[in-house]
Amino acid sequence: MYRVVGPSGPACEISFEYSENPNPSFVDKPVTFTVSPDDASEDTVRGALKACMTGRTGKYQCGGPLFEQLTYGAPAYASLEYGGDGPLPCGTPVEVDGEPLYPMPKDGQWGYVNRDGDWKIPPQWNRAGDFHEGRAIVGGRNAWGIIDRDGEAIVAPEHASDVDGRPPFTTYSEGCTVANIFTDTSQPAFFLDRDGKAYWRDQRPEGLAKLDIAEFGSFSEGLAWFQIGSVVDEQHGWIDASGEIAIAPDFANSGDFNGGLAPASLEDHDQFGFISPDGRLQLPRKWTLDGAQPFSEGLAQVSTGAFEIAFMDSNDFAFHDVTLSDEDTGPPVRAEIEAAGAFHDGLAPVDVEYDDTREFGYMNQHGEMVFVPDRLDGITVCDARLRPEFHNGLVRLVVADNGESCGDEAYLDGAPAYEAAHYVYLDTLGHVALRQAK
Repeated sequence: MYRVVGPSGPACEISFEYSENPNPSFVDKPVTFTVSPDDASEDTVRGALKACMTGRTGKYQCGGPLFEQLTYGAPAYASLEYGGDGPLPCGTPVEVDGEPLYPMPKDGQWGYVNRDGDWKIPPQWNRAGDFHEGRAIVGGRNAWGIIDRDGEAIVAPEHASDVDGRPPFTTYSEGCTVANIFTDTSQPAFFLDRDGKAYWRDQRPEGLAKLDIAEFGSFSEGLAWFQIGSVVDEQHGWIDASGEIAIAPDFANSGDFNGGLAPASLEDHDQFGFISPDGRLQLPRKWTLDGAQPFSEGLAQVSTGAFEIAFMDSNDFAFHDVTLSDEDTGPPVRAEIEAAGAFHDGLAPVDVEYDDTREFGYMNQHGEMVFVPDRLDGITVCDARLRPEFHNGLVRLVVADNGESCGDEAYLDGAPAYEAAHYVYLDTLGHVALRQAK
């Protein structure tokens, strides 16, 4: 919880403290920081808090018992084998043999099954993520780790998550994951290879050592974005696996490269576009977009104005709305895109609205709705707000046990069990491929 303490010179002082936390030593110990009253948005407050909790005090005048404990206090929860300070073993996609494995809960714990529903890794974790490049993030709360396809720990499940409560590791991409481990001492972002060895944890390459890097992105097409500074005055650029700056930090936003293009925005205004690996704007011809997401399977979600979403290909706009059949009358209708996810296996999740009707479904790369889960027999989706994306040919959804009502539970945290709902996997035609046994 937090409270506004009052003015501190021209700034506003805010105090935050945990009422509960997996680490009891954090509870009831305030951390204080200051923000400008002219920019006291939720993002600014969260950014200031994260800066204090990870030792990047910046201009926030961090203080208080919890800040001192985090900065000068106890040792980290867990150690990692150190790989080195030099070039990263990242930047090249990793091909993995073997059948796809899918997270599935049983008796309150997560394990992994194959497409036939046979157990390949027994249930044993509170949370479990999808496999990427033969590695998956498992654990929960302050005990996250990384496993291989045999269920063996590559990184022991003993690492605390960050302030936001998410896993401290990103999904693997091109041989590495980014680690943002939250411990009793400051832990800057660093990289882990597929063997769980840490790189750049203690020291970064010469070209990066003097930069106040707050975040790294995953490697994609040989490059990874990085962020300098706080939420308010952040700067973004890209590095290669050797640690050399490939694109100077002259941008206010950044994203992953895909198909030779990455989303970015300029520092002096909020307009977005897509750049090439040389840092030059390629699409559109001017910085005219209000927002942009990375490309996936040849398409990228963009914002063209307030509440206006479209998809672009590498040349121009592909579509601004979605075609679907009206459930009552049958004829196709054009529906506005309210929100959407990325394309995988040829489909992307999308929220649409038409004639005061809102629906969640999966569209193809032509802007055509392929199926709406809630229209399927016996299916009522409980976690549509998360807009789950396809992976390895299937998408995992939480659906109502009785096919009609989800009850009053929250379905946003990936819990292994719910009172009134269970998990199913649908294929790209909307058929149930796997179902959780209850």
